[in-house]
Amino acid sequence: MKSAIFGVTLACASLFQASAQAQTKWDLPTGYSANSFQTQNVQQFANEVDQLSGGKLKITLHPGGSLYKANEIKRAVQTGQVQAAEFILSGAANENPLFGVDSIPFLATSYGDAKRLYLAAKPAQDKLLAAQGMKLLFTVPWPGQSHVLC
Repeated sequence: MKSAIFGVTLACASLFQASAQAQTKWDLPTGYSANSFQTQNVQQFANEVDQLSGGKLKITLHPGGSLYKANEIKRAVQTGQVQAAEFILSGAANENPLFGVDSIPFLATSYGDAKRLYLAAKPAQDKLLAAQGMKLLFTVPWPGQSHVLC
């Protein structure tokens, strides 16, 4: 059976942000190309934020590592260089093994199993991200991968 991991796309936002004013602009880097599934989801998120905030929060997407290289994106959010970002969560497993739990082969073999794994790990992952100055905004299922948007 093909392993389907609920790849976590964490939409993370820097906790360094001030409250929204007349119009707030955020930069959101991603390491993926503009035409990738992941980047299209992030663009949809940015469009919906713009619409639902009545234009008070504008998010500019920077795909393809154009603002930061993929391996630099998480640190850019942590240090407040960008307000939000998308990055691969399992790439941070060297910091804490819990970040890589959803990339363990065959631990979850269906989207249902993967969602249960995600929900079980989420409270601890949220706590770890908060300690690093980040907040989970959303997740996206993706077979066999774990991606983060911060």
